[in-house]
Amino acid sequence: MFSTVLSPAARLFRQQFMGLLALVIVLTGGAAYAATAAKNSVTSKSIKNGQVRVVDLANGAVTTDKLGLDAVTTDQVKNGSLTGSDVADSSLTGADVNESSLGVVPNASQLGGVPASGYLRGSVYKRESAVDAGSTLGDGTSTKFQACDAGDILLSGGPANLSATTDLIESFPSPGSTNSWSARIDKNAVGDSWSVVVLCLDSTV
Repeated sequence: MFSTVLSPAARLFRQQFMGLLALVIVLTGGAAYAATAAKNSVTSKSIKNGQVRVVDLANGAVTTDKLGLDAVTTDQVKNGSLTGSDVADSSLTGADVNESSLGVVPNASQLGGVPASGYLRGSVYKRESAVDAGSTLGDGTSTKFQACDAGDILLSGGPANLSATTDLIESFPSPGSTNSWSARIDKNAVGDSWSVVVLCLDSTV
């Protein structure tokens, strides 16, 4: 059997051809392997870090059950992208809100900063003491007082039915009381029957 003796140029061409053929086999074989990889056979270790992008994921492919607990941090959320619909109802508390960024917050129990108890409510009525001489003091003057019903608010008060010869000495809310009015007069040694009148607010209405 005859053996063929190749020239140096022929041997070089043969070596290059075989190398090229081997490269084609490797490349096409690798592509075929990747294309025919078994389902779920590619794991995290098979993927280079930072190589998977949003365009590589199907719409709806990533759901909350696919994310680890606390896996998404503020760095992964685009600024200004979250809206009220992304937050569960009643999930935010005072600790989650920067109160210094808020304006004036209305207070349902107050109006203009004044509590409801600071405004007049209910109906106004009048109370009058008995018309008589009153209580005579050591200096000869006479005093008398009249109170509103318990729990009601004193609005105003003063003496009434005074004679023309009588002088008013004092007229003021009774000391130590929030719903009574007192007055003191000088009859100038002339008999006089008088009274004290108060205007009150019925706070129970």
